[in-house]
Amino acid sequence: MEFGAKLDISAVDGYTRLEKVSFDAYNEASYLIEVIERYKARVGVYPSRILADKIYRNRGNLKFCREKGIRLSGPVLGRPPKTAVIDKRQDYVDICERVEVERKFSLAKLKCGLGLIRTRLPDTDLCAIALSIVVLNLRKVLYAQFQFFMPELNGFCVYQKLVIIQ
Repeated sequence: MEFGAKLDISAVDGYTRLEKVSFDAYNEASYLIEVIERYKARVGVYPSRILADKIYRNRGNLKFCREKGIRLSGPVLGRPPKTAVIDKRQDYVDICERVEVERKFSLAKLKCGLGLIRTRLPDTDLCAIALSIVVLNLRKVLYAQFQFFMPELNGFCVYQKLVIIQ
């Protein structure tokens, strides 16, 4: 049982975006269409695919994604027909890329202070959560700059260990 704020994040091109934070229990699937529309407003096009948990695959979300030409990863609803052809390779790729969001949660908790929030007021909790996501994105930016400005270190062991530690 987890206590505190419940948050939804999205990861696009390695950057993390805080999509929803609430102190009340809610069904994440009911906000997927809103998140997709915000993505379209921000980027200008709908995403080509969404790698989400099984809870997001309900009839309304599947219908919306089908109408917009978005592939929502995961198995079909209900029992699959006996003649259905399952693309196991695509499922494997989707699962491997879906791990990115779980990795962001883990990294935010372990390295960016998301797991250390001890504030008591909702406003200060929201501030601490947002700062953890900012630090998570700053780590990505600083790492990219380090790679750009220090290409001569690619052959050294010190650099290789730095990549693993992250």
